[in-house]
Amino acid sequence: MLLDKYYYRVNGKYLFTRQQGSAFAKEMADDFNPIHNEDAKRFCVPGDLLFALVLANYGLSQHMRFTFSGMVGEGPALSFEEHEDGSRIDIVDDNGKKYLSIERSGDNANDEALILALTRSYVEFSGHTFPHILVPLMTEKGIMINTDRPFVVYESM
Repeated sequence: MLLDKYYYRVNGKYLFTRQQGSAFAKEMADDFNPIHNEDAKRFCVPGDLLFALVLANYGLSQHMRFTFSGMVGEGPALSFEEHEDGSRIDIVDDNGKKYLSIERSGDNANDEALILALTRSYVEFSGHTFPHILVPLMTEKGIMINTDRPFVVYESM
């Protein structure tokens, strides 16, 4: 599977090393964000990697909303908890801390080629959003940002 080298599993739980998270950001998303660098003080596993794992495991639903509530660093073992009716999936650690909630409804597709194409297109777009879309937009609107230490966090997609 395309994502296998970017995580490992122990007892059914997902874990990420700094190297794996950083490799995903650089190889899949072409993401320059320094928070995804292996040596970053505040290293964070890319949210796009969690997005890709959800699609790979649960398919693509007609309507999906991803709500991020925490940043995943190196170390926590994450479980994907699907609610009984399948309309919600939560990604949580062993202490019950929630990092991501996914609401989904409508038809569900498990076509591997479709999911792979969407995943590649989305994470590449996401990786380029900051330097190619947000910086020019902020410049146009006269908004200041420290481009040497950019820190952009999004809540949902």
